[in-house]
Amino acid sequence: MADKKEVVIIGGGIFGVNLVAKFRDAFSSTTANIHITLIEVRDDFVYSPLNIRNFIEDVSDVYIKPYDRLFMKKPNLGRVIYDLAIGVDAERKVVFLRNGEEVKYDILVLATGSSSADPNNLPRSNHSDVLAYFEEKRELIEKSYSILLIGGGATGAELAAEIADRYRSRKKVTLIHSRELPLTEVYSEGLRQKVLTYLLQSRVTVHLKARGTDNEDGTVTMVKAGRGKEKPTTEVLKADLIFHTVGHRPATDWLPESWKDDRGYIRVKNTLQLVEDDSIFAIGDLNDVKEVKNAGKLHYSLPVVYSNILSVVNGKKPSKVYTPPAESITLTMGKYRATGQVALPLIGPVVMPSWLLLSYQGKHINAEKAVRSVGY
Repeated sequence: MADKKEVVIIGGGIFGVNLVAKFRDAFSSTTANIHITLIEVRDDFVYSPLNIRNFIEDVSDVYIKPYDRLFMKKPNLGRVIYDLAIGVDAERKVVFLRNGEEVKYDILVLATGSSSADPNNLPRSNHSDVLAYFEEKRELIEKSYSILLIGGGATGAELAAEIADRYRSRKKVTLIHSRELPLTEVYSEGLRQKVLTYLLQSRVTVHLKARGTDNEDGTVTMVKAGRGKEKPTTEVLKADLIFHTVGHRPATDWLPESWKDDRGYIRVKNTLQLVEDDSIFAIGDLNDVKEVKNAGKLHYSLPVVYSNILSVVNGKKPSKVYTPPAESITLTMGKYRATGQVALPLIGPVVMPSWLLLSYQGKHINAEKAVRSVGY
């Protein structure tokens, strides 16, 4: 192993494990000169697109899987270290772990994703704690009548629809969103209108062009923009349960400031190597590529990082360039409806029919396919 290049991947989410899987499933001759160390603080791989569904019904066993089979087919290819990375020394090429250990690397891949609120605010600890997190949220939703969500982006819209779909008229679900339609202007008006239609059909009360402030006493102060020259109106809404489904931030607090832009994103070249260091790559939600951060970008960025790592390993200059794709998205609007858009050549964004997306995603939003990356 002394002659092998050590590739250290920090983060065992969708991007991290799929990169491992791509090396694992390659021909032996391709990976013979590398050794992979995956550093992950949790016991399990969590396919995050199913987190929202798991807030409503327990589907944990479908998409939360341990890493014990990750290197089963090729045990000499790599290992998993279960610990928290707390720092990097780029000069010495080592990663510092919470337990005091130092892990040396030749090539480092940052894939720690982003930090966000519920339903993706999972504890960074063991299997039992992760399951308990979801169980607690299901219990809170079950016993609450009035549920209010602040933020009508993809997460907020999907969670509101899931709750309303599951409980029908037994719960009052309210969604507050700052824009004139759900989601953002990145997506077509047709898609945003469809999302609104599905929310209203599910009997979700939607307040658009409004901002909500959680008073942390079971109330939310909502300021709603007036029409035309009308002044904004202020209303205090009561709720049994409040979710903050607004945005996310890159999980980069533990990394050197010189690597980051003013928003905390890791600055990368179009090869997805750091501007500061060619031996380090950043993939997924934490890099500064101008695009909507979601799991769908995996299919475009993964081949770039994989190819360029092999180039570095073999002493060649990385040449594969990442070009952000046209924005597409798939949204589950309850268990039996979905919508989304895809950009078609010469046509532009097209809103996809619900039946097609449900057929493609299956019962569990492609989770069965996703867990193959960890050997399940």
